[in-house]
Amino acid sequence: MEENKKVTLGATGDILLHKRVYNKARTKGGGYDFTGLLAEARPLFKKDHLIIVNQESIIGGEEMGLSDFPHFNSPVEIGHTLKDMNVDIANISNNHTLDHGEKGILKSIENWEKIGLPYVGAFKSKKDQETLRIFHRNGLKICFLSYTKTTGGKRPPKGKEYLINRFEKASFAGYSGIAGVRRLINRIKGKGIADVVVVSIHFGKEYQMLPTAYQKETASNLSDAGADIIIGHHPHVLQPPEFLTNSKGESTFSAYSLGNFFSGQKGIYRQIGAYMTIDIEKKSPKKNSLLTINNPIVHLTYVDSSENKDYKLHLLKDVVARQDIIKTDVGDFESEQVYERMINHMRHYIPDLNVT
Repeated sequence: MEENKKVTLGATGDILLHKRVYNKARTKGGGYDFTGLLAEARPLFKKDHLIIVNQESIIGGEEMGLSDFPHFNSPVEIGHTLKDMNVDIANISNNHTLDHGEKGILKSIENWEKIGLPYVGAFKSKKDQETLRIFHRNGLKICFLSYTKTTGGKRPPKGKEYLINRFEKASFAGYSGIAGVRRLINRIKGKGIADVVVVSIHFGKEYQMLPTAYQKETASNLSDAGADIIIGHHPHVLQPPEFLTNSKGESTFSAYSLGNFFSGQKGIYRQIGAYMTIDIEKKSPKKNSLLTINNPIVHLTYVDSSENKDYKLHLLKDVVARQDIIKTDVGDFESEQVYERMINHMRHYIPDLNVT
């Protein structure tokens, strides 16, 4: 009997832990516990999903000295919580990866390994960088790649460019730049190394509600190379996703920005994030059969960083159901209006997108 080759991919936006957030997770006995702050999102993270999150801040832990903007270092405990929430892999390539240099990256990776949670986008060695992150689920091989366009003005030490995958200067087994990423994706697909390629990319302009021309051009380029799903980060606000059809007739789902999932940023649309899922299916066993990528669902979330300042994550629909007004540092908003506006915003390119 032919195995059902179907996987549901789950993804979140940025987890960026400001001091005001991790202080709320401080326990009386010392250490940190994020379980309660993220409890309402937990039911979304189903065990049968293949889940990737964007951990924006390194998790060097208290040993390195915790810190927030502009140079973040977060408690290790957030990694344990994510592992406990069924997360399968953490994307760690972004403009804060180099906040504490090589030492910060290596310590963070050491902690990810102790937790037992795979990571992608930053690496401890050239060999580590050249090791593809491939998951085998329900008869499908899913490969995760990750790059950042910006590194916050910082650069890895000379000869240690492997520490972070930079998009403009992306280097992987001899492949460099966007053309190199295209060749890598072509090799992965052409040699049957993976059936599905998911590319996480840190790009775009901060706080822009719609993708820039550069984001759209880059996504189209990656789609044409064979990327099946693109997961964008950096703008810190939700940008509407889009289905792209490339020159080969294949379909790519591009989530240009999944916004903030769990952070201390303030501003109504910076406080709204999402847990997104999308189904990937290969209906025919034939070698060159096309993938079907459909049924995207966006679950809107909200972090209370303005009213009660408890920094708990809530489902936005629950916030709307229990309160008429959302108070922010710049003023009060009608919750129902905010909810409807976000639903319509996320349907900008996909009018029937399932948004809850």
